[in-house]
Amino acid sequence: MGSWYSSNLKEKHVVIVGGGYGGVAAANHLRGKCKLTLIDPKECMHHCVASLRAVVEPGYAKKIFIPYKPAFGESFKRGTVTEIDVATKKVVLDNGEAIHYDYLIIATGTTGGFPGKLGLDMKDVSRAVDMYNDMLQKIKAAESIVVIGGGPVGVELAGEIKTDLADKQVTLIHSKSALIDGPFTESFRKSTHDQLVALGVNVLLDQKVTNLSDLENAGWARCTVETEKGNSIKADLVFLCAGMKTNTDAYENTLAEKMDDRGCLIVNEFLQVNGHENVFAIGDCSSADDEAKMGYTASLHAYTVAWNIQYLADGKSLTAYRPPGPLMVLPIGRNGGEMQYGTWVLGSFVARMIKSKDLFTRRFWGEMRQSVPM
Repeated sequence: MGSWYSSNLKEKHVVIVGGGYGGVAAANHLRGKCKLTLIDPKECMHHCVASLRAVVEPGYAKKIFIPYKPAFGESFKRGTVTEIDVATKKVVLDNGEAIHYDYLIIATGTTGGFPGKLGLDMKDVSRAVDMYNDMLQKIKAAESIVVIGGGPVGVELAGEIKTDLADKQVTLIHSKSALIDGPFTESFRKSTHDQLVALGVNVLLDQKVTNLSDLENAGWARCTVETEKGNSIKADLVFLCAGMKTNTDAYENTLAEKMDDRGCLIVNEFLQVNGHENVFAIGDCSSADDEAKMGYTASLHAYTVAWNIQYLADGKSLTAYRPPGPLMVLPIGRNGGEMQYGTWVLGSFVARMIKSKDLFTRRFWGEMRQSVPM
């Protein structure tokens, strides 16, 4: 956000619910320009873009949790929002504390399977680090590993394991005929597939797993994965990397009529929740960018909303959010990957230099005014 701002915003209170990529980006844009409160249940931001490396590289787990307090000081409040009252313009925390706002940014994100994401109940960072370290040991001890789901998380996890632990038998199962859903080219998908095969990943496409409920109940125990085409794969470890759930707990009671069928808040072109001028939704919990839910788009949402809050305070016209074209930088281990920008597929070297080597870890620690722990 630029250096210009008016005194109209200075005395306004902006509350941000959720400290993921969108929430942190919004807080960084608004820092020093208003009264600011960033609320999250954890003491650290979970840098989930890099979380898969934490289960193959010893010591990496501590690098994916970035403390909020050094970045935002007294503007950070640890707690869980249990209610949003848009009529009285306040959020209520799990301890009963009410925090009033002039403008509200909802950035609650999504929850998915470990190790890509953490459950909402995982609020203790030291326990989370232990979980990653324990999973690293499980992967080291395993011989056969099955990854279910050929989206970005499944592809990255298979690539990380085979790059750092090449002796493991890794099978990737995807229910569709090509890896990576969304607005991506055949060339991008083919390169992704070919790199996995070159690493030694057994890729099974167009096959649905028929015993998912049994696998979910098995936890991390040895089991057999069955597919509808008759494949039966014995595995020491199975990772379910399909599907994300929108985190709706903070708003599902009072804003239920503003939610779509996935639980996302329906927003207009200015990223305001429909019918609420001073309430915005960004990132995975927003209906914007339906086909491209990524940290990158969440940061673009944050930039637009930070300016629109200032425009509201000044009584000016708002600026519409303009979705980017197709963009993905997909790591396949630390040495490979693929990138698409618009219709251009730029190759593994570009992907490696931009993202695969350090997974934006240095960048996000820097944006939160800290150094990566060694």
